[in-house]
Formats: sequence, C-alpha cells, structure tokens
Amino acid sequence: MNVKADIDFGKCCACQGTENVRNIMMLDKLAPVLGTGWGCVVCNLPPDGAICVVCDGCLESGAAMTEVCMGFPKDKIRVPIHALADKEFGHDLSFHPEVVRQ
Repeated sequence: MNVKADIDFGKCCACQGTENVRNIMMLDKLAPVLGTGWGCVVCNLPPDGAICVVCDGCLESGAAMTEVCMGFPKDKIRVPIHALADKEFGHDLSFHPEVVRQ
C-alpha cells in the first residue's frame, strides 16, 4: 500500500532512511502492541498483525526488514524484527473464496 507523500512515518524498517517512507507491509506475525497492526473485516481478524514501513527504494529492491513498528506507524517507534513472538498471524482462508487454494 502506498500512502500520501506528506505522511511522516519516520525511518524505514529496512535501511533506516527517512526519504520516501510511505509503503506499509503486513507481516504474518503478531504486532508488538496488539490492536495497532493490520487486521481483516472479512474473516474477523483483529488488528493484531505486525507491520513495517518501507521506503520506495527498499520496496523495489526487496530489502530485508530489520525492524517493525511498535504501536502505530505514526508513533515512529521501531523494535528489532527478531523481537516478534514466534506465533503466526494470518487470515482464515475459509472466509476468503477469492484465494485460489491447491
């Protein structure tokens, strides 16, 4: 997801740069602070998924994330990605018929 350029998310979760940080990535792990991440209204998933904010360059190059947002992205607080709990977080695909399953 690419958001308006005037929103300030702080530093990139990959390179720690501050230019063009306007892309939000959703991870399949629990957020450090529950209720501040991504969720899904279709499968009733609470907003507990971890997120990263990434600059255009890191998004285009597929750079590895080293940090995740702690709290909301606008709070500009980051924690190391390895600090995330091992518990997986994701959609209940039984509510998503649009997903092709094999």
